[in-house]
Amino acid sequence: MANIDKCPICLQDLTEPAGVSETKDATRFKCETCGQYYVSDDTLADTRFNDLKPLIRAWIRRQNKHGIPYPHVGVSIEGASVDWFEDLKHMNFPQTVSEKTDALLKAYAEIVKDDYKKIVKVRLYKNLISETAAKDVDEVLGLNQLLEELGYIWSDTSHPNEHIRITVKGWLHIEELSKASYSSDSAFIAMWYDPCLQSYRDSVIAAVTFCGYRPLIVDLHEFNDFIMDQVVAMIREARFLIADLTCRPEIAAGEEKVKQGVRGGVYWEAGMAYGMGKTVILTCEDNDQSKRRIHFDLQQYQTIFWKQHELSTTIRDITSPLTDANFAEKLAQRILATIGKGTYQTA
Repeated sequence: MANIDKCPICLQDLTEPAGVSETKDATRFKCETCGQYYVSDDTLADTRFNDLKPLIRAWIRRQNKHGIPYPHVGVSIEGASVDWFEDLKHMNFPQTVSEKTDALLKAYAEIVKDDYKKIVKVRLYKNLISETAAKDVDEVLGLNQLLEELGYIWSDTSHPNEHIRITVKGWLHIEELSKASYSSDSAFIAMWYDPCLQSYRDSVIAAVTFCGYRPLIVDLHEFNDFIMDQVVAMIREARFLIADLTCRPEIAAGEEKVKQGVRGGVYWEAGMAYGMGKTVILTCEDNDQSKRRIHFDLQQYQTIFWKQHELSTTIRDITSPLTDANFAEKLAQRILATIGKGTYQTA
């Protein structure tokens, strides 16, 4: 059984006594650094747990900010735990130096709000470790040194890297970050535009709008210019992309139009989005002819597989994993877990 006196992630004292859940078969923890969460002994025993602690605490913090008070570490949003750790690596958490410095600067902006002269005493805000997916406070202080060298923050010489203030240059960089795709309220949907996938299309639209994003589907828009220019513009505009890899042979007048029905355009659009640094959520019909044609370059990424009977526009309460979730619910949970809630509302 987990040690209920310390947080198993940061090994620090808890902000309140841990508790055991009878329904979740896990222990409940509340930690000032890592957030609030459930975790089972099986998850703690996984050899990947220690290696991925920075991403785990970042995941917990994101879930808490999205209104899920006690997410279950190690259990995927679809209710299965087999690939949770692998999936965690592709949830768009800060991992490079530039991503971490940008995340830390934005975290300071959230603390300061409009008090532009405010001095942030870094060690008082333990959540900064989670916000940046850092290993510990020393990494945060190291990132502060980089931010100061970039001119984005000023550091008190009597408390170097610990008492900081955002500079004019830092605020201007924050403004540029806010203009990037992270503030977009749209999602690009790359799929085969054929009537046989109408139910899939309806389910995706339901999930995307439920999460607060405007679905961008090429064939729903009229263009005067070259269509691929518009496709690139829409992908640039989108905050993330959903790519369906479903393969079905196309037959017209008794002749095969596209060899094996592989969706080359979908792969191109997914690659374009990856190259722009956007999150790509992969889906695919759960049948042999589709699954065995997924290119090996994408096989390392977690894919949401769907069956025809799972396609629905109904979305129930998804704040906890659903054992019988339909496709729209699985997709909505994935969007909220990896991207967060958007601001778009339907008329």
